[in-house]
Amino acid sequence: MKRLIRILSSRLFWVVILFALQAGLVVYLVFWASFSRGIYLVFMALSMVMAVVLMTRDEKAPYKLMWMFLLVIFPFFGGVFYILFGNKKIGRFSRKRLRAFIKSVPEIPSNIAQTEESQEIFGDFIKEARFITETTGFKAWGGTECEYFEYPEDFYEDLIEELNRAKKFIFIEYFIIAPGSRWNQILEILKRKVREGLDIRVIYDDMGSINVLPSDYADTLKRMGIDAISFNKVHLHINPRLNFRDHRKILSIDGDICYTGGLNLADEYFNDEIRFGHWKDDAIKLRGSACWNLTMLFLMNWDCWTGKSDELTHFVPLKEYKTDGYVQPFGSSPFSRNSSAEEGYLQLINNASKYIWITTPYLIPDDTMMTALRTASLSGVDVRIITPHYPDKRSVFEVTQSNYLELLNAGVKIYEYTPGFIHSKEFLVDDEVCCIGTTNLDYRSFYLHFELSVLFYNSSILSKVKKEFDKTFELSHQMNIEEVKNVPVHKRILRFFFKFFSTAL
Repeated sequence: MKRLIRILSSRLFWVVILFALQAGLVVYLVFWASFSRGIYLVFMALSMVMAVVLMTRDEKAPYKLMWMFLLVIFPFFGGVFYILFGNKKIGRFSRKRLRAFIKSVPEIPSNIAQTEESQEIFGDFIKEARFITETTGFKAWGGTECEYFEYPEDFYEDLIEELNRAKKFIFIEYFIIAPGSRWNQILEILKRKVREGLDIRVIYDDMGSINVLPSDYADTLKRMGIDAISFNKVHLHINPRLNFRDHRKILSIDGDICYTGGLNLADEYFNDEIRFGHWKDDAIKLRGSACWNLTMLFLMNWDCWTGKSDELTHFVPLKEYKTDGYVQPFGSSPFSRNSSAEEGYLQLINNASKYIWITTPYLIPDDTMMTALRTASLSGVDVRIITPHYPDKRSVFEVTQSNYLELLNAGVKIYEYTPGFIHSKEFLVDDEVCCIGTTNLDYRSFYLHFELSVLFYNSSILSKVKKEFDKTFELSHQMNIEEVKNVPVHKRILRFFFKFFSTAL
């Protein structure tokens, strides 16, 4: 009963209900206009025009296929629905602000020495570094110390110490911020730092936090002296940009220290609350030059969303630490014409010669990614993927499992983390490079979300990540073809349905 009351009283529940009512009203009005007013040919023509528009747009094949199916099956209102839900273009004002921000970014000379040693550190993955720089504008940096936290508790203790030492500013950008013991302690520090005169800013995603924060929480923070925005606030009307979510995790302190990874600022991510078995996640800490990239990612969203302009030179890292390999944080977003996140992953897969190990909570690769994984495995590369054993979203879990068979037939090894849910997103390749960030292996992360990734080239982090992979393999169940094939018919039908609409999940 308590759970039912919690669901019925949640903002997400009523948002879904109101969206469903609006969609039903659209269907009703289209049918009423078509048959009562005799203008059904207009709606049929509109669907045909939208089909042509869809085919000419630069979209991924699964996305086009899903909408073409809806346009054919529901020709009366398919065109109207595509206009309302299928348009993914960013507004002109947003693009204008983005261009203005990019022009205002100061040019900081790279601190990477152009020497033979530099080439050795990048190794075969120097093309990866160049590609990311060319497509995103974010360079690789030396002069950066790196730390990997395999346990959320260690990350949290370190974070609290650094927050207490902050002198100039604290920038926080997270998909989910939830009241609880962890966030409440952080909030007390932020309020104290406001009184000390620091610049404190918070971005949280409104949809990501919809079940845990009130709709006016940003105003609550502002009354505490904390500048805050609720990213892409959910409005109770049909809006195609509802899909654009800020899935990043950034915490920048004074420009010299940054944290990121899979962890959100909520108790369940630290296993204080158990919902899906043991929650396994990661966090990383950077000190030094590479923090510039993450601070700029935060300010890019902040300035574009608020319309304000910062003097960016105030946030340049002032300290240079000992070089621990090269570090290249970068972002991806719907603003981009290409998916730097997916294409960066593809570069890693295609350049691997020995092994590539992956953790991802959602395994929903498109045809290009699936082909790359299969090709790598069939070429003799040791490809291993770890996914959760307990789902957090049933529909997405079914799609994830529906992709096992094709990969297993190509020799890819798939493991399910049996203690619970693995939320970390990691790529480890050939003992030379690893990628840690917020980007899942699915369509939404690649094309609809604001995401970030951090590439580490021959850093000390690689050996720590590899040890953690080895421990995780031991705690996981390796899937085999027989058990994957042994699926009831009704579940196969359900998986087919979910997989077909996986671009909307």
